[in-house]
Amino acid sequence: MSIIPEINFHNFLDLEKEIINPFGRLIHIRNINKNLGEGAYFWYDMGNGIGILIKKFKLYKDITLIEQSGGISGATFIFNLAEDLNYSFLENDFTLKKNNFFVELISDTFHAKNNLKKNKSYHSIMIAIKEELFLELANPIKDIKNNMKSAYKNMRYHIYNGLIDLEQFELLNNLIDNYINQNSLKNLYLESKNMNLLHYTIKKIASNENKDFTICQNRLNSLNRAKEIIMKDYNQNLSIKDIAYKSAINECYLKKDFKEYFGITIAEMIQKRRLEVAKKILENGLSVKEVSLRVGYKHSGNFSKLFYNSFKISPNDYKKQIELL
Repeated sequence: MSIIPEINFHNFLDLEKEIINPFGRLIHIRNINKNLGEGAYFWYDMGNGIGILIKKFKLYKDITLIEQSGGISGATFIFNLAEDLNYSFLENDFTLKKNNFFVELISDTFHAKNNLKKNKSYHSIMIAIKEELFLELANPIKDIKNNMKSAYKNMRYHIYNGLIDLEQFELLNNLIDNYINQNSLKNLYLESKNMNLLHYTIKKIASNENKDFTICQNRLNSLNRAKEIIMKDYNQNLSIKDIAYKSAINECYLKKDFKEYFGITIAEMIQKRRLEVAKKILENGLSVKEVSLRVGYKHSGNFSKLFYNSFKISPNDYKKQIELL
């Protein structure tokens, strides 16, 4: 049986590029060591105590990656978009499933092992926040200061883990689409989306502390299948009956549980998905009418009204704004 090597951060990555932007903003782009795999890490330091780390890579061999806090205490938000991430902590092991996220408080002496497998594709986004700023932002979460004290005693304190919801996916996609840029305006856009994601996730955690919503695994699977159908087939004429049939769930349960679980109705999710996709397509130079038809609206006037109500700007004005960047 071969021994799986333990690799530290400095041996895992090679620095490719460093970009220093105004007001202390720093970008590091690091490639995976060519003997270990392929892919890259992108680190964006916002200069205010918050950093964004986007990882996307595949390995040529099994390794155990040693992860450390680097002498800085605070919180980490990890959103996993691909293969399961298997962590080994001092007291237990934890698996972060695909399309799930967790939030951890960490001390300045934190370290853990990330057990990574050969030929698996990994893709995750981590947001790191220094302790003082996090405690201020996370004030809505119960006992957050006492939990931070517990993190110092045990190196870490697990706050929350759960499914990434539609709102989080949309904000994460904005980070992925805009993360490598030397344009200051686009970097500010990236930072605003990152802050939106942080505030939304903190609010979600605080809200879930007060919820008493339990559901069987089969029905949960059906709800997630329904969401997948909406995300994929948003431009079709979707009915609740069709979605319920394809998701193997009763229509009444679908309507009731979908709203309670995702915090949004099916119709609202379809509309939200269409408009977010439309926003991206408008950036490619298509006309408002073409975009309207592509996302499932027959009448561009109705589409324009919904777009304005959602984003407080008309599709035409949004196109002009993008062209100026």
